Amino acid sequence: MSILPPAVLTTTQLLGGLVASAKNAVDLAKASSDHALKGAVSELYDSLLDVKARVLDLDEENRGLKAELARKDEFVGPTEPHGYFFFKERLDQPLCPKCLQSQPSNPVFMSPLSQRFAGTMRECLVCKWQNFETRNQPSSPRTTRRRSFNSLRSQGD
Repeated sequence: MSILPPAVLTTTQLLGGLVASAKNAVDLAKASSDHALKGAVSELYDSLLDVKARVLDLDEENRGLKAELARKDEFVGPTEPHGYFFFKERLDQPLCPKCLQSQPSNPVFMSPLSQRFAGTMRECLVCKWQNFETRNQPSSPRTTRRRSFNSLRSQGD
C-alpha cells in the first residue's frame, strides 16, 4: 500500500482509510478481554460510520451545487428594463424570470411581443406571468357636456 499525502486524497478515500483503521481497532478490541475498551472502540466505530454517511451526503450536495452553478453560467440576466433572463446563445429570446428563479429552476421562453389594448406585452406560456414592455398612452378624456335633469325638463316645456 502506498502512502499518499492527505491533500491528494479525496474525502471519500480519507474516510475509507479511517473506517478501515477503526475496523482494525474493533477487531483488535474483540481479541481483548477489556469490556470497557471494546465498548469505547465500538462506539468510536459507530460514530465514524455516522460521520462517513454525513460526509458522503455533503459531497453529493456539493456536486449538485457545482452542477447548478455551471448551469447558471448558461444564462445572462436579469437585464434592464424588463428583468428578463436569456440563454447566452439566444440573446434575442427572453426567458420568464418567474419560472427561471423558481425552485426547481425551469427555463421557459416568453411569448413573442403581442399588441394589446394597453400596449405591447409578452407572456409566459407556462405560469402566465405577463410583462408590458410598452404602455399605450390613454386617449384624452372626452369633454362631454352634461345637462342636469332640470335643464332637460325645462326644454320639454
